[in-house]
Order: sequence, then structure tokens, then C-alpha cells
Amino acid sequence: MSAPRHVLVIGAQCPDLGMLDGLEPAARALHDTLTSPWAGACAKDPAHGPTLLYGPGLTQEAVEKAVRRAGRTAAEAGAVLVLAFLGHGMASGTQLSYMAEDSRAEDPLSAVDVGSLLGGLLDTTGLDGLVALVDTCHAGNALPDLPSLAHGIRRGDTRLSLLMGAAADEEAYALRFTTTVVKVLQDGVADAGETLTGAAVAQAVRQDGGAIGQNVHYVDYDGAAFATGPLWLARNARHATAGAGSPLGPVARAELARAFRSLPHPGPSGDPVDLPPAGGALADSLLHPSDLDALRARLPELPGPARHWARGVLDALRDAARTLTLFDTWPGADLTTPLLRRALAAVGTEAPAAPAAALPDSTGAALLRDAVEHLLLRAPRAGRSRTAPLAGFVTHLARDTGVDPQDPALRAWAKDTGAVIDLNDAFARLAERSTELRLRLVVSLHSAIGDEWPETLEAWLLDDGNVRHREEFPCTAQDRAGTERALVAVLRWATRQARTLGAPLRRVEIAAPAPLLAGWRPEEAEFGMRLGALYDVVLRWSDRIRPPDHLFWINDHARDILKAIDAHDEGSRVDWFDEADTRRAAELRARLMSAPRTRAVALAHRPAQLEGLMETLLASSPIVLWPGDEPAAGAADDPVPAPVRRSVDAHWHLLPGEFSRAYREKWSACAAPGEQRPAPGGAAGTHHLAGLRTVWDGPEWLDFCTWFDREDHAQHPEEHA
Repeated sequence: MSAPRHVLVIGAQCPDLGMLDGLEPAARALHDTLTSPWAGACAKDPAHGPTLLYGPGLTQEAVEKAVRRAGRTAAEAGAVLVLAFLGHGMASGTQLSYMAEDSRAEDPLSAVDVGSLLGGLLDTTGLDGLVALVDTCHAGNALPDLPSLAHGIRRGDTRLSLLMGAAADEEAYALRFTTTVVKVLQDGVADAGETLTGAAVAQAVRQDGGAIGQNVHYVDYDGAAFATGPLWLARNARHATAGAGSPLGPVARAELARAFRSLPHPGPSGDPVDLPPAGGALADSLLHPSDLDALRARLPELPGPARHWARGVLDALRDAARTLTLFDTWPGADLTTPLLRRALAAVGTEAPAAPAAALPDSTGAALLRDAVEHLLLRAPRAGRSRTAPLAGFVTHLARDTGVDPQDPALRAWAKDTGAVIDLNDAFARLAERSTELRLRLVVSLHSAIGDEWPETLEAWLLDDGNVRHREEFPCTAQDRAGTERALVAVLRWATRQARTLGAPLRRVEIAAPAPLLAGWRPEEAEFGMRLGALYDVVLRWSDRIRPPDHLFWINDHARDILKAIDAHDEGSRVDWFDEADTRRAAELRARLMSAPRTRAVALAHRPAQLEGLMETLLASSPIVLWPGDEPAAGAADDPVPAPVRRSVDAHWHLLPGEFSRAYREKWSACAAPGEQRPAPGGAAGTHHLAGLRTVWDGPEWLDFCTWFDREDHAQHPEEHA
């Protein structure tokens, strides 16, 4: 980690191929990350020449000279060189031509031969290694002639880590590979070690999906007999030295680095003073009041706007320390990772108009620390005070762990952090939300047989999970229209009952047989307004009310699966089955029913035989998801894209209610083309959910179905003796 590191980032425009929007900002962002002491740790603007090149004058000759100069300088210092090419690329056979200002299309001699340049650098005596990043079309052609290195000047005693943002036959788009690499380097990668290698970064970029549609390639070559460690792009912000045992997480370290980077007084080496990397003495003790005071004493050295920002960062860290102290002696039940995640996700819905920041994905004590930092330094506020998101988080945890709103420890924390009003407001919002969720209307079509529509609807109004009213409603016709007309009568009845109970009705749960669930969209039923525009509509499987003999086991089985799903890590709660699986329906049924499931079931495409498959899916898992739209005639049925799958994972703790908000957002956008109007209370990114359908038989539905067992026992005790 102590070997010198040099860098050169090149972002050349080629007018002959068209100017690239965003090239310069992407090059700057990558350069800033690579020269950050906490990330790339490369020397910034050394005496031998600039380390960032973009703008006019970047001709073929200028690019080649800059690369050779950077290589010679790094070799003289025994340094690793980190080199990046961003811009236009042209395939010349199996070679990559990097297009400079004076390069011309279809003229390889006017462009930079990237592979030859890289090969020359690798064979330069003294260079400790080459880390190269290429974000151009046909980037996969950048690979140098590695076999020839064994016969070169260094006899193969060299090493390379090369990342290419597109395959040899692919185009690259909008510098999104570079943008995603920057995000990965700044955020770090869980369980990837102290530093991020090319392999770790390539894998993280693929998983992020920011460069989806481009095949990210990487190549490692290591013939160096005496290398002290692997080549790497950046220090890992999530390494254990900055993990659960450290007072500072990645968010706090990043914000401190930005806030104090411009301190004007040079350090002993002549470089600007910067905070030490993760694991340094300051980073290990920075949350102590004396250390915060030491940094606060340096605020006058910063210019006005930077001083204001830095003061806010220090204030936030002071409040973070006080909050973590509160959690050290938390007055409620034990905190768990699922509890923390649910509270963090719930707070994320309270500022839907603001751009969202990525939620932390750590666990345990590290998650608690990272959540507090995120809420104080990164969470959208939408006009609220700095402590409002944190107060909401604390409030949710207090409710879920049985802490009284007037608990002395809680009130002392609020006073110390200046969050008294925010805490009061958060408890008031929770009370209001609890009132809104108090009543549930259950409407069942379980009298229907197969894919036939029912003769009657049965309805129950639940108050805090207890049945308060029950009624049966005839359907004027045994078809969808007749069922939806009866549904209007149910809603009129339930609304009157809710008014007498003094609570609003917000949730409608509709239970139906499996074949009807496959195609019916009750939230789109219209009676002046769409049903889903007024209520959160959740689909349930009606066979769970009184399971048929051959499915007597499904409810106990469902409870076990729900427990297993809750125990899974983030991003691993759903099994996606693609067209190859559903095409062989008999094999899929055997797989689903042969062993207990531990994940929800989701279809990556909508099979033609969905109605016939739905009972098997629902019996195998209490949570089933599938694409809502049938493919157009003659069109390919595309799999559910990665952003949609990530959205399911990211908003898991808000489901199934977030589906209703996503549908409303979709309807709103269709009603006003070109205008984005997020649904009230919706979380950022939930629009991806609008293309999915789901049956969600959670614990509250299984509890309701248990009520029928008690009713049957009370009415027919002799059958249960």
C-alpha cells in the first residue's frame, strides 16, 4: 500500500465522430476519485506534468506523448501507473483505435493504437505495474499482445490489470461504465478486502447494473516475481478497518474528506493537508468530542461556503456520536438487522420529492452506524430539518421495540441533538399512520370454482386484525363486470361501517382463486375512480381461507417460508424463473414442490399457461411475482430487467403496499404525458415496480385465515373432537 502511484486520465473529444456530452465531467469525477487519498491514492498533479487531460488540443500526437511521459515518470519512481482512456473508440481489426481531436473515421493511422501503447508501457523497466481503464466503443480490443511480453525487454517480469467497458464488438453509451466505476470506487464493495482489484470492480459494476447492455471485461496479467501485492484501483471504503469497530463509516469519511480537502496550509510534504485514510489515527478516534473540537478550530481556514458546509458535517457527526450512545443503552427490546432495515426503508418514503441516496447495505452494528451517518449526511430532507430523517428512524425503532415516546433516555437524546420537535412530529406521523392502517377490508371470491366468477362476494371488516363486521353480497352476473359491480356495493357498506368506527379505510384485500388472480386486475376496476386510486389493493389467494384436502398443509408451509425469507440477506429473497423454466412446466412443478422453499417465487417472463401454473406457484410460496403485461403478438417476451429486480430487493420492507403507490404513479404519468408526478408517500425508484403483479400472503393474511379454523371449530365441535 506504500508504493507510489501515478495516474493519467485522458478524455479526448473527436469532432469527426461527434462530441460526447458529459465526457469532461466523467473524466474529472474519475480523476478526483483516483487521486483521493481514501480511494485511488494516486499522486495528484505532480511536477512532471498534468494527470488529467481533456478539452481542445488533445491530438493523436499529444495523447501518445502524454502516455509515454507518464510511463517513463512512473518507471523512474518505481510506481504503479493508473491510466484511463475515455471517449470514442474505433475497431481496427483486432485493435482499438482511440480517437483524438485530429483522428478521422475509417483512418486508423490518425488514431491512437491503445494496445501497442499499453504493451510498450508494460515492457518499460522500472514500472511497478499498469492499471488501465478503457471506456470507449469496442473497448475489448484494447488488450495488448501479452504473449510477446515473454520475449520483451523485461522477459514478462511485469503486470497488468485492464478493465474494458464494452466487448470488442460492442458500442459504449454515455460514459456509464466510467460513472459506475466511480460509484463503486467511492462506495466500496462489501467483503472485497482492503483494496479493490480489477476483478472486484468489474464484478461490482456488473451487479450495479449502471452499465447494463455493455459486457464489462477485465484481464489480469502477472509475471512479476517480486511484486509486493496485487494491483488495485482504490482502497475499499467498506474494508473491515472501517467496519463495525470503527466510529466512522464510509459516508462520514467521504463527507469529511470533501469538507476539509481545501484547507490552504500545506503539510510537511508540501501537499495540501487531507484527512488520513480509513484506519488512520484520526479516523479511529474522530467521533470523540476533543477530536471534533480540533477540526472545528480549523474552520476559519476554509472559505465561506466551504466553512458552512464543513461546520454542518461536524455538527452531524456530533449528533451521530450522541445517537450511537443512545443505541448503546437502548431502552427497548433488542435491535436486529431486519428491524434496522425496515425502519431505514420506512424513513426513505417520507421525502419522495427529493433525489434518493443509496441505502447502506451493511449488517449488525456497522449497519446501525452507517444508517445514522446516512440519515444525517445523505438522506433527502425535502425542506425538513437536518435531524428530521434521524428522528423518524429513531421513532420507528422505538415503536417496534416497545419504547415509550416519553422515555427519559429518548427525550434526553432529542434535547441534546436539537430534535425535540422532529421527534414529536415523527411520533405524530406514526400515530396518524397507525390510524390509517387500523382498518382492513377483506373481500373474498372463494365461492368461485376454478376460473369461473363467483355468485357471491363475502366481506369482512377487520379492526386491528379482529373481525368487526361480516356481510355477503350477491353478484348480478357471474362475470368480471358483475363481480366488480358487487365490489362497489361492498365498498359502500365498508365505508359506512368505517365511519361508525371513527377510522379511515385505506386497505382493500381481495382474495380469489388462482386462475382468476393470474389475469384480473381489481385495482383497475372503475366506479368513477379506479379502485387502486383510492385504496391500497393487495391480492390474496382465497384457497388459504379453507384449504382443499390436497393442500391442507399450505398455510403452515407458508409461515415457515416467510420466516426463511426474513432470515435472508438483502438481495437474496427472490428466486427468478425464466422462460426456459416455465417452458418445461412439469419439471418446474416438480422443482417447486419437491423441497421446502426459502425464497419468494418470481417469473422473469409471463408464460402463456400462467393460469394453469398459478396454483403450483402459490402453493410453493406465499409471495409470488410476475410481469403484468402480456407480450404483444410476434414480440419477444423480454426478461424482467435488472433495475426492476433491484427495485424489488431495495423496497422489500415496504411491500406489498409500495406496489399500489407504483401503480398510481404509473397512472398519473399516463394521464399527464411528459410530467413526472410521484405518488404521495412513494419511495424513490418504485416506478420499476409498476410492471409487476403480485400475490402477497403475508403473516396478517395467514392470521386471518386461522380465524376460519376457530370459527369452524366453534360451529362444528364434534368434527374436531
